[in-house]
Amino acid sequence: MRQDDKPMYVRIAESIRRDIDAGRFQAGACLPGTRSMTVALGVSRTVVLMAYDQLESEGYLESRSGSGTYVSARRIDASAGGAPLDELVAAPGEPRLSRLARRAVLPATPERNPPALDTGVIEGGLVDLAQPRVKSDPRSLKAWKQNLVALLRRRDTPDFPELQGAIELREAVASYLNVERAIEVDPDDILIVSGAQQARDLIARVLLDEDDGVGVEEPCHWSVRHTFEAMGARIVPCPVGPHGVDIDRHAAALDGVRLVNLSPSFQFPTGVVMPEDRRRALLHWACTHDAVLVEDDFDCEHRFGVRTAPSLWSLDRHGRVIHVSSFARSMFPALQLGYMLVPRQLRERFLAVKWLADRGSVSMQQHVLAACINSGQYLRDLRRIAHRLAPRHRALHAALHARLGDAMTVTDAVAGGSLFVHLPRLPRHATAALLAEALARGVHIRSAECFHRTPPDHVTLVLSYAGVSESALKRAGARLAEACLAVGEKFAMSPKRNRRIELASA
Repeated sequence: MRQDDKPMYVRIAESIRRDIDAGRFQAGACLPGTRSMTVALGVSRTVVLMAYDQLESEGYLESRSGSGTYVSARRIDASAGGAPLDELVAAPGEPRLSRLARRAVLPATPERNPPALDTGVIEGGLVDLAQPRVKSDPRSLKAWKQNLVALLRRRDTPDFPELQGAIELREAVASYLNVERAIEVDPDDILIVSGAQQARDLIARVLLDEDDGVGVEEPCHWSVRHTFEAMGARIVPCPVGPHGVDIDRHAAALDGVRLVNLSPSFQFPTGVVMPEDRRRALLHWACTHDAVLVEDDFDCEHRFGVRTAPSLWSLDRHGRVIHVSSFARSMFPALQLGYMLVPRQLRERFLAVKWLADRGSVSMQQHVLAACINSGQYLRDLRRIAHRLAPRHRALHAALHARLGDAMTVTDAVAGGSLFVHLPRLPRHATAALLAEALARGVHIRSAECFHRTPPDHVTLVLSYAGVSESALKRAGARLAEACLAVGEKFAMSPKRNRRIELASA
């Protein structure tokens, strides 16, 4: 910018600034009054006042009521041998981080887009089983838009969110749980949160101090471990068996832990459902050891099997269970809303910590969601989705089993949209080769290693099928099986060789 293009008050301020920096105006010197300066420069008094205000905001001048305007004594006099301010301040390093920030990490997640592949030579194109897909029905989005428009047309459109959550949504959730899930709950027991991840964060902040023990299923979703580890908790892995976590087996390791995080109704990624006797044993253990059970209702809404056991919350009579669920899993990921069922004695503490986080989850979405639940649209969508998942699960499982047989093992899941596959004849170090071979055959898959704290010695996969058609799943299953057989010829692992590999690694 040319000097002539600058406003007059800027040019006057720059001139005075140069005089101060050059030492012509010493610290503490009184500047001419605004009226005298107006006459001397031939400008309006407003222009001079703006120039003085600019220099005062920069710390060059300070005004004294009834006395005048003076050069600030806090400015360093460069002409007296003082170095410019920028030279006196050492170059700053990185800000010092809290222990929480140093422990927090961004975990590796499946690629948002599959690697580039020339699909022209692959009949039917690439089938993506790596990225969990949206299971929502198009009719869900249509109903959502209609309810949103209706809300915006009303004059009483909500402004600020309620800390515990909109009463309309809490009443709708309570009614749904009472009727459809046989979970007796009062609207006051419900805390609306911004997704399941915020629920975990609140639980950690309310119940945990650094070095407290936390029992976590092994394997489990990586976000569970990362949340508690970031808080400084000591993780106690609890291996998941054919019937879930066996508290009698892990009681000694869990001695002294503050809470145990579980998914008894649909364990991810294994798909295991915990029977009622083990749930009751867990509750008995929690009561006798002063521990809290966090019941993560992961993907239970998308159930295509029969419910065989009541929830931990329904069995609890002593306020030892916190129930967590998310609508993002039930409707669409962009809906960052979930809910917690909180025991009465903990409710005030959770509200206090929630207030520190965001003072209430987004209000408008809560009212729209309540309308979807009350109209029956939410339940109809869940049933349609579950109806589609069962044949897709069978199609992928059958295509794999037809070619691999006992070379793979799969949990007989009754919910969700993923298949947890063990390939015991392929050593773990063959994982990268299998992913590449499958991709070359037109199937994008992901390893299950990230869900393990200590991965098994063989290949494990999590195949997400919810958003893939039956025909594509049959094709993908056949191609993936062929990839497994091709890689198996290079990395085949017998039980004896498996033992040798373990000893060599040790």
